[in-house]
Amino acid sequence: MKLYAVTDEYIDYLRQFDSRVYDNKEDKRKVMRKYLGIVLTINEMNYYIPMSSPKRSDYKDNKIRKSIVPIVRIISNEEIDNIPVLKGTLRISNMIPVPDSELILYEPKYEKNKNYKILVEKELEFIEKNEDMIKKYASIIYNQKNNGYDVSYIKNVVDFKLLEQKCKEYKKSTCH
Repeated sequence: MKLYAVTDEYIDYLRQFDSRVYDNKEDKRKVMRKYLGIVLTINEMNYYIPMSSPKRSDYKDNKIRKSIVPIVRIISNEEIDNIPVLKGTLRISNMIPVPDSELILYEPKYEKNKNYKILVEKELEFIEKNEDMIKKYASIIYNQKNNGYDVSYIKNVVDFKLLEQKCKEYKKSTCH
């Protein structure tokens, strides 16, 4: 699997239709770093799953919570004081359809910040080892949202059908 960023223009475009689309935070970026994520194929479209830094809500009683369908917790194989290290999360509930033209490949080998490079490489290692689980969770949440399941987390999931339509419209508008 590879890591990608999404163009600011495309994110801004989708946010017009669904405020749950993660903001690229152009004005708040440190060292011009965009959100990174992975890309899967769902319903014959690229779906970008954004990564996020660990949050307090990823812990309960000082332990890392287990991954759940909307959030895969990226845990390193390293430990500090015999405690696994949470490197970040994949926000499956915020995955979005993206045309090829709006994906920007991120290659860790070109990263100048050594600490960030190490972090990203550890995240990628986890993602590659857990690819089947990630694909399964993405498929589950996609189907639950589109079939109107009444599960508590579904209300926070982006509108896949609407965003797929807007993605197709965006591709058409960029062809002229």
